[in-house]
Amino acid sequence: MAEAVHWTLAIPAEVKCEYAGIPQGDYYTNLESAVRVQGEFPACFERLTGYRPATSYQVPVTAYEGIAALGGELVFPRDHQPMLANQGHVLQDTTLDAVAVPDPWQDQRFRLHLQQYQELAVRCPAQVVRGGLAGQEGPITTAGLLRGERFFEDCLARHSLAHSLLDLCTTMFIRWMQAEDAALGVSRTVIGIADDYAGLLNPALWPEFVLPYYQRICSELGAQGCSLHSELLRRTHLPLLRALPLVGLNFGEDQYLQPEDVAEVLDVPFGWHILAVAEMLQGTPEGIRRRYGELVRKGVRHILVELTVGTAPANVRAFLDAAQTYS
Repeated sequence: MAEAVHWTLAIPAEVKCEYAGIPQGDYYTNLESAVRVQGEFPACFERLTGYRPATSYQVPVTAYEGIAALGGELVFPRDHQPMLANQGHVLQDTTLDAVAVPDPWQDQRFRLHLQQYQELAVRCPAQVVRGGLAGQEGPITTAGLLRGERFFEDCLARHSLAHSLLDLCTTMFIRWMQAEDAALGVSRTVIGIADDYAGLLNPALWPEFVLPYYQRICSELGAQGCSLHSELLRRTHLPLLRALPLVGLNFGEDQYLQPEDVAEVLDVPFGWHILAVAEMLQGTPEGIRRRYGELVRKGVRHILVELTVGTAPANVRAFLDAAQTYS
């Protein structure tokens, strides 16, 4: 009997808002709007695709909470995802002497999100998502969002500054994750690191500017290892990942790799995405079914897709049909 292929249909907040007919700006700035979105979209999604996602409620946290705590200016467009008005220009000085790691317990947004979580836990205890309060990108991505291209120049010409910034980002990541665990009363054993910008650094720079910071995070937060998400890695990066206690890998929309690259270099469980835009949004049902079959024949045993706004219901149904065929 052929081995079953697992599948994941990830539905981000922007797609939930699309189906519920509620602006993304409202979702991220008003808890009642977020509750409406999360409560209403499953039925709307089922009407158009035939698939009903489980109903769950979570605090509308952005991925930029750490950057905002360091001076990033969050903007909440009506119909788009939150963004940073001063992205790449938050920390412009050539010294970080006056910059300290923010205390999450004193941060206004962290306290707000904790309050919102506590409210949701009372209102819908069986369906509340326990987690996601910290809102932290990985240290390389955070450093890039804080300083822009200057961070990559720092890694080449201002090593001390680059390390000071990475120490700041790593310490913040650890402390905010620890605060989240304490606030929710959970004990984390596997740490997830999402760090797309890491692939922008040449593999030759990883032993100095990437791996030590990942290893520190794993040492302090991931007693049983870490799960890494990064979307810009090349094949030459992959051998370096052996230095980490990996229990899982997710390459998301990485178009520089193929499944066989990973299988040949690493012995770590990983899934593969059908591309959200090129294949799901712009493709056809026939093309999606064909791509799904190709991935199965390549030996992929976990196939994922993260939907984007505007994806045709027929294409979603094609993914679900293929998933059922190979499950």
